[in-house]
Amino acid sequence: MTRFYSIRFRLTATFLAIILAVMGIISLFFYNTLERYYMNNIEESLERSGYLASDFVVGHLRGQIDSVRLSALAEDMSRQAQARVLFTDQQGVVVGDSIRVGGLLNQALDHQDVQAALEGNVSSRVGYSERIQHQVIQVAVPVLEEGGQVTGVVLLSASLEEVYRTLYDIRRFLFLATVIAMAVVGGGSAALAHRFTGPLESLTSAARKMAEGKLDQHIEISSADEIGRLAEQFNIMAKRLSYYTNNLKKFAADVAHEVRTPLTTMGLLTKALKEHEMEADQQQEFINDLDDELERLTALVNDLLELSKLEKNDIEPEKVAFDSLLRDMIGEYQYRFLHAGLELIDNLPDEEFVLYGAPLQLRQVVSNLLDNALNYTEAGGTVTVSLEKEENELVVKVEDTGCGIPEEDLSYIFERFFRVDRARSREGGGTGLGLAIVSEIVAKHGGRVWVESEEGVGSRFYFSLPLAEE
Repeated sequence: MTRFYSIRFRLTATFLAIILAVMGIISLFFYNTLERYYMNNIEESLERSGYLASDFVVGHLRGQIDSVRLSALAEDMSRQAQARVLFTDQQGVVVGDSIRVGGLLNQALDHQDVQAALEGNVSSRVGYSERIQHQVIQVAVPVLEEGGQVTGVVLLSASLEEVYRTLYDIRRFLFLATVIAMAVVGGGSAALAHRFTGPLESLTSAARKMAEGKLDQHIEISSADEIGRLAEQFNIMAKRLSYYTNNLKKFAADVAHEVRTPLTTMGLLTKALKEHEMEADQQQEFINDLDDELERLTALVNDLLELSKLEKNDIEPEKVAFDSLLRDMIGEYQYRFLHAGLELIDNLPDEEFVLYGAPLQLRQVVSNLLDNALNYTEAGGTVTVSLEKEENELVVKVEDTGCGIPEEDLSYIFERFFRVDRARSREGGGTGLGLAIVSEIVAKHGGRVWVESEEGVGSRFYFSLPLAEE
């Protein structure tokens, strides 16, 4: 029952209904036109023959009427006109008939056509003849004297059997043409419907499988039309959904791993403190380690919460003097860099730059990049913060002389929990989420972030932000 409601069935049925209606209208018009043409043609021919016959018999209807001679004349006229010919006098009595045996000679014709002709009008009609058991067409032509007086009537009657046989053949041909047209259109529309609905059925099947959790779906694209583009977008959607689902699984596994590590360490330290007697110095060292792991776990949770808030909420922009914000951040970090034996260089222009954004989030972007440079640059190195205007956006560069990033890791550097050196990052207190937070915040502000690095030489982190319109 479902197939009767399918697009394929309805499309095929619609095409068939249209071709049936079109062929029906064309056939009816063509048949009626031909029927009128044949009738008019026969009627005009009989009328011409009637006028010709009236010219011949007008003299024979004066005075004494010779029915034998008039019947012979009617017989000759009948062969020429291929119709039965009758002559009547002024009273409508038959005085000549082309049919000698069984004719209507000397009988009064009370026909409406004869009466109309006796009044001086040409009359015609189509009727059924009991004698020949078929339709006939009759034309009555008045026989006129020179003064216009009606002296008789010429009545011609022709069989329409041949005409209707021809029309029947034409009707049968039109019916056959309609059947062939419906067969061709039906087959073509079924193939066309299959071409259109085939990808839709594939889409439906793939969507059903995705609903069941099988996300690795792909539809073959065989056309560049709207359905082809729909299939292409479905493939893109399926790929992205699969990517995000896999990332979510990976993210959940990474979170579990990242949380388990400090918890395991804290558990071991706590167990050691409970089960073993220790010197005061050793006990204090264990407590300090516990405190470090707790701080690392707290930082991880805070970063996760920050990422979650960034994904859920839009920023509430306000005007920010970004050059002043950068100078403040550099001033706040100077002591930490000096303490680590690093030089933090301010390479900012004197010009004022204003943009719309969330100040706290923008400070976090700069803070995370400076922390990253601080953790991965050896003592004696330098970190330079630059600001440039490029068309309608600001570009910030944080350049360090640290260890650099391997080329194969550059495309993953902004992913969550990705670390170039995992062991070292954990020792430095990093959560692996700092650069992911930078990327998320910059994207929320309509900007972009990228990195250039050379292993053993240093790294250059860039991010751009759109300027406020003047």
